Amino acid sequence: MTRIYVCVFVGILVIITGLVASNLLQSLRAQKPRITVACVGDSITSHGCASSNNKTYVAQLGQILGPEYNVRNFGVSGQTMLKAGLCGQANSCGGDCSYWTKSFEKAIQSQPHIVTIMMGTNDAKGCNWYGPPNGSPSGLGVEFRSAYLDMISQFHSLPTKPKVYIMVPPPLTNPPNRPNDPPPFNMSSHVINDQFGWLHRSIMMESGADGLIDIWTALGGVQGFFHDDMSCDGCHPKDKAMTIIAKTIATTITAGYSAAIQ
Repeated sequence: MTRIYVCVFVGILVIITGLVASNLLQSLRAQKPRITVACVGDSITSHGCASSNNKTYVAQLGQILGPEYNVRNFGVSGQTMLKAGLCGQANSCGGDCSYWTKSFEKAIQSQPHIVTIMMGTNDAKGCNWYGPPNGSPSGLGVEFRSAYLDMISQFHSLPTKPKVYIMVPPPLTNPPNRPNDPPPFNMSSHVINDQFGWLHRSIMMESGADGLIDIWTALGGVQGFFHDDMSCDGCHPKDKAMTIIAKTIATTITAGYSAAIQ
C-alpha cells in the first residue's frame, strides 16, 4: 500500500513539475521581445491570388517562423518603387501610385528588425519604366535604382538596425488559362524576366543590403510560373506559389538573423 502511495505521489510531482516548467517557458517567451519582420511590396505581397488571407506568403511566412517573429504585411496593391510612379492598366496611366507617398512611413514606423522588399512589378508598366517617372536614358531603371537605394538606406538608418533583403519579383507570363492573351496590366515581360535579375543584384551590391532573395528563380522562371496552379493571371501568385515564396524567404532570413545575433 505504501508503495502505491509513493508511486501516486511521484506521478503527481512529475505532473506538477511539468506544468510549472511549461508555464515558466511560456512566461519567458512572452517576456522575450519578438523579432519584427516588415514585408514591403505591392499586390503580390498584400494578397496576390491567395485563396484566403492565411495563404498569402506573408501569412505563411509568419506560420513558418513561429511565435518569436511578428511578421507584418506592408504590401499595397498597384504601388511602385518609383517616387513619381503612376497608376496604370492596359492603355492609360495617371495618378499617384508611389509606395513612398503613404505606405513607406507605415513600414518605417513598425521599427523592424528584418525587412524584405519586393518591388518592381508595377514599375515595369510601360508608362513607368519607359516614361518620365524613370528618368533618362529611357528603359535603364535610373530612377528605380535611385529610389531603391534610398529606401534601403533609410531602413538601415533605423535605431533597430534591421537586416534588409532585396527580392527579385516573380516572373511575368501570359495568363496560364488564356495563353494567347498578352501579359497583364501593360507590364513588360522583358523588364521583369530579363532586366530585374541583374538589376536587383546590382542594387543589392551597391546598397550594402544584407542579401538577395531570388523569388523569380525559386518559382521556376517563366516555364515554372506558367501553370494554372501557380498564377491566376501570369502576374499574381496562387497558394502553391505563395508557399514557395514563404519557404524561400524563411530559409534566407532565419540563417541571416541567427548568424547576426551569435
